Amino acid sequence: MLQVLRVKARVLRAGWRRRASIVLLGAWLGCALGWVLLPDSGGGRAIRAARQLPPTALAPRLDADAEQDRRCLAEAEELSARPSLELPPSSEPALRAQLFGRTKSAPVLFLRRPEAAESPLAATLRDALEESPGYDTFGRVVGKVRKEPALARAVFLRSGYLYTENPDLAALYGTLTLSLLFREPELRIQRGADELFARRLEDGDYEYTSGEERGRRAKLLLFDRVSAGEEPFRAAAHVDLSEVSRELGFDELRVRHASPEHLLVDAVYAGVRVPTVLRLVAERAALGCESAGENRAQLLQRREEARRGARARERLVAVIKEQVDEALPFDEPKTEDGQQDGKLRPEWRQAYLKGDSSFEFNGDRYAVFDDGGRPRPPQVCIDFVLDTFERAGGTWWRQRGETRQRTAGRLSFDHTGMENRRSVERFLEFARTHGEAFDVYDAPAEERVPLRQRAAFFSALYRARAHFRPGDIVAILGPRDDEKLHYHSFFIVGSDPLSGMPTELAANAGRPRIRSWEGEMSNAPRRSIISRVRPRQLWLESFLSPEGRGFGPAYRQSDVSADQPPPALTPDAKRPAAG
Repeated sequence: MLQVLRVKARVLRAGWRRRASIVLLGAWLGCALGWVLLPDSGGGRAIRAARQLPPTALAPRLDADAEQDRRCLAEAEELSARPSLELPPSSEPALRAQLFGRTKSAPVLFLRRPEAAESPLAATLRDALEESPGYDTFGRVVGKVRKEPALARAVFLRSGYLYTENPDLAALYGTLTLSLLFREPELRIQRGADELFARRLEDGDYEYTSGEERGRRAKLLLFDRVSAGEEPFRAAAHVDLSEVSRELGFDELRVRHASPEHLLVDAVYAGVRVPTVLRLVAERAALGCESAGENRAQLLQRREEARRGARARERLVAVIKEQVDEALPFDEPKTEDGQQDGKLRPEWRQAYLKGDSSFEFNGDRYAVFDDGGRPRPPQVCIDFVLDTFERAGGTWWRQRGETRQRTAGRLSFDHTGMENRRSVERFLEFARTHGEAFDVYDAPAEERVPLRQRAAFFSALYRARAHFRPGDIVAILGPRDDEKLHYHSFFIVGSDPLSGMPTELAANAGRPRIRSWEGEMSNAPRRSIISRVRPRQLWLESFLSPEGRGFGPAYRQSDVSADQPPPALTPDAKRPAAG
């Protein structure tokens, strides 16, 4: 606390210089720059640069910014006067929230609805699915097309896209395989702006021959486009917004006008809307111009924060993918005497440190390392979360053939005094008491909708989307089949650039995987979201950078954010314990 006060004091001592700069900048930017920016932000650098300029040098810069705004607004006005495309329903943010919550997807924007094949039989089967989008109808349709890949493609694909505007069908389409739709030796898969290739295996399935998942079984995602290897794609009906989203750092987009060459949008940054023109070329969107006006400083700051956050998330996602590749086992014994989740990891640790290659529990044997010599510690869900942070900071178990020990990196939760690091509930309590490192949002009781109320669940999540973004940890609670209340926790690792809806989750619930909300929560659909924990950026950087140490033995208060923490949140004393 003392260190935080010292940091704030330094900020206040520098305040007169900022105020002098603001006076020189004048009324046009005064409102936007009147509040203190983080020193390392893009806006902070702009202010420091302005301090070094004589007053007469500021006017040309302001004139240039104002002229840029005028030109962009004029271009936007000219574009909006042209005929606009009628975007299909899949462009509506509320519907996208329902679609992308139900299955893994390529969250692209369709400029027009893909065309269905002109086949009377395929049309009849599609109509049956639309009228009754349930498992029984889906099973009957799949049975009718199983031996006819061309018919299967005519039913399920539109212009090569796996496309639907029905959330129930989206969940069912997530189970479709490439082997049902194709027999060709090679396939081309267009996922957003990326093109992947896959080859057919002896068992009829396909595996990727390109991309970061090369050598793994190929999957079909909602809004993917697929063709046989030599068959060219027709003109694309979609545009990929992911690259421009990473570049600009907006939270979501509000489309005001669309043409084949441009999108006129409001890009939303922490609630601030910035009129923006995006240019469309070859399934990609790029910045044409933007009119930030008096919000320019806030935009610069938000964009720099987004870039810093993206760098931190890239490291965390890389560690998540390592765990997915290692297929670390969930900590649930093969043979249980009652509820024994969590009992395997202490046994694994003992065997690892003793130098054993396996251990026994309830008569079953478990390997200490995988076939590649990588450590194989069992995980409960919160282990996956904390292991990810620790591994990102360099703390992990050494491989087979090396000294049997846990390498001490820049972060270790063992040194935090947390009562039980393997409990979601204890982690939430810990996060609430460490506001310098975490921001905690507790969902109001009226917003705790169980997943089994699918439409209501995803509608509530979409309404609350401002509280959820990639890098956050989500905790859910509710009864499972044993009627006992159970917690579960996972990361958010992806979101839809258009709607801002969080779409992809990472967790260990059986083995580490990246899945949709439906995939992650469907085994216990009576659970609902109770809390969200957001790691603060400066805390992340304190252990992701070589100089800092998160909660390790040499942890320094100066490594954490001096931002004002949120008001303390009091946990509900009547909240049931985890099962």
